[in-house]
Amino acid sequence: MGAEKLRQQRSLCKKMIVFLETNRFKEHETQYYPSIQIKLPFPTNSTLELVKFANIALKQIYKPYLYFKRGGVWFTDFVDANEFQPSLFFNSDPKHKKLMEAIDGLNHKYHKEVVRIATQDPRKHKMRQEHLSKHFTTDIHEILTVGI
Repeated sequence: MGAEKLRQQRSLCKKMIVFLETNRFKEHETQYYPSIQIKLPFPTNSTLELVKFANIALKQIYKPYLYFKRGGVWFTDFVDANEFQPSLFFNSDPKHKKLMEAIDGLNHKYHKEVVRIATQDPRKHKMRQEHLSKHFTTDIHEILTVGI
């Protein structure tokens, strides 16, 4: 999703930060909040390239014996895709641009994320809401009734 936004803005990213977090509310468990910043060998907005570099970073900070509550990727240090000067030695695969355009086109035409990279989890994040307050003022079914 982040790479798609980069492409919509016609931007390329030169750095990424990958982070993990354990559950800070479980004080009896080991607390660990690693992050790693990677300078990419070339600016890119290709989902394939960004996933590859994120996996490399993740392998450096992941500890299999810990339970992580969340993790993520931040893209930083952007350049305009139209003003980018390609490197003589390092460049994104030219086929990626057409592939990303095709994927974005299909997702836009049919449904968001109808085509996605195999490493993307198809499940959407759902906020835990077991302690949610009642909506007395906005939901007719949650109005309090008092018996006399």
